Amino acid sequence: MSSEQKETFPQYIPEKEINELLENQNSSDNRYVEGYLRINPQCYKYAFLSMSDECDLLIFGLRDRNRAFHGDLVVACINPQEQWQMYQGQKQKTAVVVCIRKKIHPRKTIGCLKQRGMSTFFYPRDHSVPLIKVNRKSLQQFAVCPSSYEGTLYLVVITDWVTPQFAQGKIEKIVGSIGDIEAESNAILLEYDLDVTPYSQDAIKEIPNGDYSFTENDTKDREDWRHECVFTIDPDTAVDLDDAVSCKLLQNGNFEIGVHISDVTHYLEFLSPLDIQVSKRATTVYMTDNVYHMLPKQLCQLCSLLPGQDKLAFSVIWEITRNAEIVKHRFAKTIIKSCCQMAYQHAQKFIEHPENNWSDDFLKINGNFSINDLSMKVNILHDLATQIRAKRFQNGALQIDQPKLHVRIDKITSLPISYCIEEQHDSNRLIEEFMLLANMTVATQLYDAIPETALLRNHKEPSKYILSMSKDILQRFGIHLDIKSSASLHASIKRYEQEFESESNESKTTMKYRMMVINNLCSKAMTRATYKCSSTVKVEEDLRHYALNVSLYTHFTSPIRRYADCVVHRLLYSTVTSVALPQKWSRKLCIQIAANCNIKKYSAKVAQERSCELYFTYLIDLKGPIITMAIVLNVKENFIDVILCQVGIKLRVFLAELKDLATVSYSSECSVPTISISWKQPAVTQVINTFTLLYLRVEKHPESFKLIGNLLPLNEELK
Repeated sequence: MSSEQKETFPQYIPEKEINELLENQNSSDNRYVEGYLRINPQCYKYAFLSMSDECDLLIFGLRDRNRAFHGDLVVACINPQEQWQMYQGQKQKTAVVVCIRKKIHPRKTIGCLKQRGMSTFFYPRDHSVPLIKVNRKSLQQFAVCPSSYEGTLYLVVITDWVTPQFAQGKIEKIVGSIGDIEAESNAILLEYDLDVTPYSQDAIKEIPNGDYSFTENDTKDREDWRHECVFTIDPDTAVDLDDAVSCKLLQNGNFEIGVHISDVTHYLEFLSPLDIQVSKRATTVYMTDNVYHMLPKQLCQLCSLLPGQDKLAFSVIWEITRNAEIVKHRFAKTIIKSCCQMAYQHAQKFIEHPENNWSDDFLKINGNFSINDLSMKVNILHDLATQIRAKRFQNGALQIDQPKLHVRIDKITSLPISYCIEEQHDSNRLIEEFMLLANMTVATQLYDAIPETALLRNHKEPSKYILSMSKDILQRFGIHLDIKSSASLHASIKRYEQEFESESNESKTTMKYRMMVINNLCSKAMTRATYKCSSTVKVEEDLRHYALNVSLYTHFTSPIRRYADCVVHRLLYSTVTSVALPQKWSRKLCIQIAANCNIKKYSAKVAQERSCELYFTYLIDLKGPIITMAIVLNVKENFIDVILCQVGIKLRVFLAELKDLATVSYSSECSVPTISISWKQPAVTQVINTFTLLYLRVEKHPESFKLIGNLLPLNEELK
């Protein structure tokens, strides 16, 4: 390739031509591959596209990335074999991006300014983003001069990218000082393009006040459930109560089970100015220090299913036998009055002590219901949920548990004070099971009634290649996974979990950490679930949800915090009544909404994870370094990846840090990558491979809000 070619980007292939190339190529020898671009967060030079049955496609260097960013939907053209490259010990196919189908990345980034000669350059914190030359006008607009560069975070938007060396951009916002926790938290929201600004008074002027009384139009054609025992079960900190449940014994011995979901769209008119604003946000954003609601606060309060208050709901009602067989179901717009706001810990105590006679002060109850009534109903729901869950997994559902860190914040100082791993109990699974059942029931109704424009939730099969690699790695350590299907994979994982449960307490703890590695390796192969307009697939099979192993699934149960659920409520209402779909509802609009919901949901998820790690890092900085146990996930020549056992965070430990303390050697005999560390003091050799338990000193990086882990010599571990 000439130097002139290296300095320019390849021409894009027009979309129409790309469609023809993809459609007409030989499926056994594809030259063009479509997918979501992944960029190595440690090194921008390496980007990848997943290929289901083989190793990832490697896109090397900024030129071949061709102005694409992490997360973008692209099409790449595979290079001739002589241009393939070695990467991490094996030869990989290489490719060049020839079309950006969808710009998912917001082209915004957080970082710092530095002067280079006469030009000002922006160095992004995100190493997948290129160096950016900053527009001089934007420096003048924000009165930014070299003396203020150091120690300040900026938000820069990329405006153009003409040559591979650097992109062009302009300052959009001065975020604040590096190290200031509030500025660092805001930086996460800005980087993921999450709008958390308060709604304008103009946008919310039509929302009824808190003392609003129902009109005849509100209650028309609704079933009145206010006399029924309906209640919510949520975290004890929850303020937005989307869902309530009910349980009643029928004369024939079966149960009538209801899931009652807040009727948000009764107040949120389709394509009204407020609805358009809500649709753009698409999701509630949960940060460690704050919750940014998708809906205006006033609407959240109006819709939240608070106890003792008349509320409008959209209900799914089943008749279910004692053996958890569904006899029939129906949908209804309802009025409910929740009798109790129960926390998960209350429901858990009912489940653990079903025979107790509970005192009245255990739980506040509205209406003519006793605490023992609620205990009985919770236990019936628990029994049914347990049976439904067992059948789901027998039928091939898959669950891969990953630890979730929760950092507690002091309400007065807004500083982190402690942390824990969130635990799932039977009460959590009870609610989860009936929400899944409601979502499945609604999805089937939508697809049967409006197969062209149903908004569904799709989960594609995992990468067979990555799953097979994980299987091979684990097999070397005596762990055998059957990866033929979601059912066989789940059964394999559960078999090891059950074996570990029978171990002694000390072994059980070690085995729990080993399960972290097994689950993590399996989850690497999994794809992201996405929203999809039902008619965008060629065959119905492509709508399947792999992990749940069901043909149709959607989101219906959380309209206060997810816009997709609001859309589904409107679609469901039109299919169960004579009310026509809104005139402007179309396949094109469904596709647009699905795409935006996918972007915002993923961005909010990553922002939440980043926020949690930020505050955990801040806590470590406040309290000082900690010595903690880690388990090895992956071994490479220059580093090891570990999971911190007590918090579930992954960390990369670079072995170059040990050069003055030990001699490090790497081998991959019998295909088992192994690091041998010969410590100088004490003079012992430590052998490390996947599953090795070791101790690290974990602390905050001196210059950024990142954790660094240093491997401790064997005699230092427990000091």
